[in-house]
Parts: sequence; structure tokens; C-alpha cells
Amino acid sequence: MSMKTILAPVDGAKSSGAVLDAAFVLADEFQAHINMLHVLADPKAAIPLLGEGMSGAMIEDMIDMAEKEGQEQRAKARTFYKESISDRKMVESSQPIDADKVTVQWVEDEGREDEVIAQYGRLNDLILVPKPVKENEIYSTLALNAALFETGRPMLLLPEKSITAFPKSIAICWNGSVEGTRAVAAALPFLKRAESIHIITADTSETKEPVGNDLVTYLAWHGLQATSTFFTPAGKSAGEALLEESQKQGADMMIMGGYSHSRMRQLILGGVTRDVIEMASLPVLMGH
Repeated sequence: MSMKTILAPVDGAKSSGAVLDAAFVLADEFQAHINMLHVLADPKAAIPLLGEGMSGAMIEDMIDMAEKEGQEQRAKARTFYKESISDRKMVESSQPIDADKVTVQWVEDEGREDEVIAQYGRLNDLILVPKPVKENEIYSTLALNAALFETGRPMLLLPEKSITAFPKSIAICWNGSVEGTRAVAAALPFLKRAESIHIITADTSETKEPVGNDLVTYLAWHGLQATSTFFTPAGKSAGEALLEESQKQGADMMIMGGYSHSRMRQLILGGVTRDVIEMASLPVLMGH
């Protein structure tokens, strides 16, 4: 069981560097193929958003400006890619050439970012998405939603600080949900390489018992040893408390189900997933 294809969407922003670094670290461990995907936005897609009362010349100017910005982003992303594969002496290939060979290819397509990422994500074993920050908030949020809700594949949320080593201590945020179950199943390739596995369950209105013990037994059938911790958030939000408990356990990666409740509810009322996305300082593998 392994991750053999990794999708790494890059947009040319600074966060693209973190995506590339993570892709190469993970590909080295799994002996995987990396698809570096850059989405060229269709400038004409902005026309319905321009509003009424704009002349044809004004619309053409807006399209020209969007095309120029798109080409600038493409050039930055392409530079990131070329420098990265040159530094690492990577083999470029669009087809499998050796079962134990790490390969990479540049993939380019035009359209809406979320739709293109969803299309390519469905045929990759893992999708990398940078944490939304001010510089890339719109792009990363689109990529995150597409990866999590439209692909059926696991997504790895990346913090601003690059991954420099494969995670060996992993925390699983467990409440027994369907989303959590899918995340654990998707994360088995990581768990089988881990040196320590910590199952953490927050005592909340929805999880009032240490359900982590059942997951300990399940993982034992896969030959994996894990410990289970049931703790009280102590006034913190569940998301913040889970992140703090993960760090307390020494974890360098976290696994959790994404959006057990609807996105709208979490946007309005807040929720574990939203808090983790906003505050995570370690990579988080999510399944939905």
C-alpha cells in the first residue's frame, strides 16, 4: 500500500515552494510520480462578473489584463518547477519508467481552478494544498474545496513552513465519524511508515467517550501500534485543542476527517475543520 501519484497544484505564489518541497519529500519516500499542475485561468470567465454598463473596449482591456496576469503567474510557477527539478536532478516523464523511480511532469490546463484541480485530482493518490494565507487565499481556498469535496481522494494541507522530512510521529484526531474513517484508510501508507501513532479524542458534546480504543484495535490488525488519549479541551475550541494536543504528543503530522458538518454551518457557526485549516502549523491529511 503506497502513494504512487501525487498532484501538486502550483500557482506561482510563494506557497508554491512549500508545495514543491513537500511533493519531493513524499515522492522520495513513496517512490512516487509527481504531477505539477498549473491552471491557466480563462480570462473570458471574468466577463459575467464585470457588471453592466461597461463598453466593449473596457471589457477587452480587462481580458488583456487578466491574460497578462495569468502569463506572469505561469512564468513564476514554471520557474519554481524548473529550479526544483534542476536542484534535485529529477527525471521528467509522463509514463511509468521504473517501479522504484521518482518521476515528475509539468501539467498545464485552462479553466476554473477548482474544476481543473477536481478533474486531475480524481486520478491521483494524494493532493497537496497550501494553507490559505493572505497572499494566496482565493486560490488555496478553491484548491482546498475542490480537493476535499470533488475528488474522493485524500488531501494534505500544508503549513507555510516547508516539509523537510517525512513525518514519523502522527496524530489521528478521532471521533468515529465517516469522514474520519476515510481519512484513516487513506493515511495507512503514512501510518505504516510512522515510528509513533497517537490517537486523540476531544471530550465534546458529540464525543463523550474514549472511542479511540476501538481504533487502536483496528490498527493492530494492520500490524500498527498506537496509543489513545481522551482529553478535555479546557475552554478552547475543539480544533485548537486538537492541534495543541497533537503538538503535545510530539506529532509532526495530523490526520482528521474534514467537515463532518456542512460547510455552511461551519462558515456561520465555526467548527473543528475550519479552525484547523486556519491555525495548523503542521501538515494535516484530511478525508471527506
